[in-house]
Amino acid sequence: MAEGTPLPIRYELLARHAPEGNFLLGSLIPGEGDLELEIGFGRGRFLIERARAAPLSRVVGIEIKTKWAHLVEERRKKLGITNAVALCGDAREVLPRVTDEGSLARVFVHFPDPWWKKRHTKRRVVDDDFLVQLARLMRSGGALFVQTDVEDRAATMAERIAACPDFTVREGFDHENPYGARSNREVRAEEDGLPIYRIHATRR
Repeated sequence: MAEGTPLPIRYELLARHAPEGNFLLGSLIPGEGDLELEIGFGRGRFLIERARAAPLSRVVGIEIKTKWAHLVEERRKKLGITNAVALCGDAREVLPRVTDEGSLARVFVHFPDPWWKKRHTKRRVVDDDFLVQLARLMRSGGALFVQTDVEDRAATMAERIAACPDFTVREGFDHENPYGARSNREVRAEEDGLPIYRIHATRR
């Protein structure tokens, strides 16, 4: 590296990672409010807006990309938001280590699975193992909200969730997001006039 060239930022060292070993998700944010989880918060718009829209809830975000995990957590702290936390981690690895079963009131998954090729199928987030973990951690009556702008992917996810005996899926796709917060991709899709397919499911 040439003299005077700034060193690359080591986001993996700066980001707040999910705790090692088994842990209580509810222990990350003090309080007794509803516990909510966002999987893959990206640039963090939904996480920040949701924390503001639901000040009595405790909102935990998990993001696999170290850069965004760090930047969103820093923004959260700068804004003085105390009822949310932005963690770095792969939800597929983190969720099996969470021990407060039946605690999640709401789970949000926005525009998952940006991989199109068949060889990337194993990287898909909303698979059977993922749903088993969500069912274990969600309370009865808890809400699972998934949205995408890809119709066939939405149909596949809706079918998979409906096939899980622990969830009931509302028939058809919804046009409304009722949570007072929008993800960055959601905003862009709406600005581009793209349809958004929203899946609402309930933990039985």
